Amino acid sequence: MRSVDLNNPFVRDLDGACEILLVRHGEQAYVANMPVADGVDAPLSEMGQAQAVAVGERLASVELAAVYASPLQRALNTGLAIAGHHGLDVAVMAELEEINFFAQLPQELGLLDSLGKEATLAIYREANRTNRWDAYPHCEPIEPFRKRVVGAIDRIAAENVGHRVAVACHGGVINTYLAHVFGADHDRVVSIHHTAITTVRAMDDRRAVLAVNDYHHVLAIQKELNPFNAF
Repeated sequence: MRSVDLNNPFVRDLDGACEILLVRHGEQAYVANMPVADGVDAPLSEMGQAQAVAVGERLASVELAAVYASPLQRALNTGLAIAGHHGLDVAVMAELEEINFFAQLPQELGLLDSLGKEATLAIYREANRTNRWDAYPHCEPIEPFRKRVVGAIDRIAAENVGHRVAVACHGGVINTYLAHVFGADHDRVVSIHHTAITTVRAMDDRRAVLAVNDYHHVLAIQKELNPFNAF
């Protein structure tokens, strides 16, 4: 591939480049005031399982050389739904784990127990207003999170030159990488829908974003957003 073709959606030969399909996991099963730790590794909901099936079927005819996933079960099971169509194992990478926005709070308690309703809502309002991870005052250290995400995805690209791969991960992970590529001054570039596909190509030190938040494969099965997943 010539560098001028990095943005060409019709290029047939990935020689010299890697195409990365960043796939957010399916919807997670949240309940009101669940312990923080349970929310960190929440399983797929019934809808999330259906979304994972849908994205697996969407990518069944796409040539993939590898499938990677975060170890958190909602991402890993989404990765397995994709990999199963290709006879591939899922390569688990801890660096792809989602940011823990409430890491400094007691993990065995719910947010309402630790903060109360008004303080919790105020945090989400500020995060939605600024689109920045530092709007979460109890967040894990942000710079190390950014470095591990960018480092992991760049390493995947370097190890798969000439190939297309899928990476099942998280909305915060995808947004952090997009913010890095775009040079954005905020962290959340777009609200990534569950199992949406974001396509990035990498060649040497160049990056091109071809598509963001492509979720049309779930429209046949989903008509509304679960309020527990609306943030």
